[in-house]
Amino acid sequence: MLGSVFSSSGISNIWVFLAVGSLSALLVSVAKAGFGGSLGILSTPLMVYACQGRTELALGVMLPLLIACDQFSILSWWGKWDRRVVLLLVPGLVGGVGLGSLALWGIKNLNLSHHQETGDAILTLAVGVVALGFVGLQVLRSLRTNPLPFRPVLWQATSVGALAGLTSTLTHGAGPIVTMYMLPQGLPKGRFVASTVLYYWIGNLIKLPPYFALAMVNTQTFGVSLSLVPAVAVGVVLGIFLHRKVGEKQFTGVVYVLLAIAGAHLVVTACRSLLG
Repeated sequence: MLGSVFSSSGISNIWVFLAVGSLSALLVSVAKAGFGGSLGILSTPLMVYACQGRTELALGVMLPLLIACDQFSILSWWGKWDRRVVLLLVPGLVGGVGLGSLALWGIKNLNLSHHQETGDAILTLAVGVVALGFVGLQVLRSLRTNPLPFRPVLWQATSVGALAGLTSTLTHGAGPIVTMYMLPQGLPKGRFVASTVLYYWIGNLIKLPPYFALAMVNTQTFGVSLSLVPAVAVGVVLGIFLHRKVGEKQFTGVVYVLLAIAGAHLVVTACRSLLG
């Protein structure tokens, strides 16, 4: 039965999918539960590889996994967040998800018009660009020795929320944006992680109806997602443990290198498909 679910979704190599997909789910769970989520952006390129380059399928498979991760994580960090910091983002978040959903609708129309490769290439390019942009921004940020304190007002939070919602809908890649918004506010480590957990919980639930409407999440993709839920549970537990035991610099260094390689590969692959 499980094999039929995979085959109906177009996944031919089940063992490769389970190996790479589990790594993707594990990484995003560790990142969200232990380090605020931004490092989990590597999980989207990995899921694209697991789904044999089918980016739309990868996004649909990932969303239920992200929500499962949010549910596990929010119980662990319950009540430790800064509610004001998160709620300021929500109005823009809703608008950004709306814009992202319209963009996905346009891409799906390309697919339905026998331009499957073009639609997938556009999404792949978006994932790769976001990944490389995040690495570049983190390098620039590391060069600043005395960053100025940041106390956002409503219009700033709304703008960031809209950009995060748009990026999240298209690539599940809002982590870098949210991190760059929250980190300069000087939240304690635990409150920072709890606040990002609350944000992702709200944001991913808002994304679910458009994904259903666009058939990016359906019976087949949900069945595929279920096969990776154990990796999510393990990742959440591991993330909470690493939050207490491991310095973030050691963890982030390896992830940034892998993210840069994956992002560059996705960009090159997408450009070849679009220009070929």
